[in-house]
Amino acid sequence: MVRPRADNYQERRTEILDAAAAMFAERGFDGTSISAIALKCGVSKALLYHYFASKEEILYEMLVAHCHYLVASAKAVLKESDDAQTQLACVIGELISLYMESQDKHIALMNNLKALSPEQQKTVKELERKLVQIIKSIVAKLRPDLSEPLQTSLTMYLMGAINWTYTWFKPQGAVSSEQFAQLATTMFLDGLHKAELPQSK
Repeated sequence: MVRPRADNYQERRTEILDAAAAMFAERGFDGTSISAIALKCGVSKALLYHYFASKEEILYEMLVAHCHYLVASAKAVLKESDDAQTQLACVIGELISLYMESQDKHIALMNNLKALSPEQQKTVKELERKLVQIIKSIVAKLRPDLSEPLQTSLTMYLMGAINWTYTWFKPQGAVSSEQFAQLATTMFLDGLHKAELPQSK
């Protein structure tokens, strides 16, 4: 089957990024070649280089775009309510849904970041920190009595749990992503409200 040609430059770039994401998720960055990406896209290797200078550039632009999308989506969800508990539930639900919808890109983010240059990694990590700060701002509203380091620790605990959900959660199963997000939020909030700083001996 002949792949339809993209009508514009940006559309073709998006096709290449999507194809590469699928291959990076399946084979890993090192196991994927430029030739294989070009073949999957139905273009020549020479033409692919017209859009991206290297495999590293493909990964970098993919991860930057993915992180920008996550941050923008989380910010948009925050505007839907002023209630911190509702905000947390909505952000968790939104992130879980986005991780499922963009699973290939999320896997690439979780597994292939070290393939980038130190400067590129720094840029991606800065975007990740923006997402962490959004969650942390909600945690701070829910538990303003906790110290900033403890708020950070709780935020990273929650983010760690959310980040790896894609490895086992099946949205087509008995529990929807919305139901799971609500359950996860309830469990986290229950622990958050009861959390006390251990006394030093």
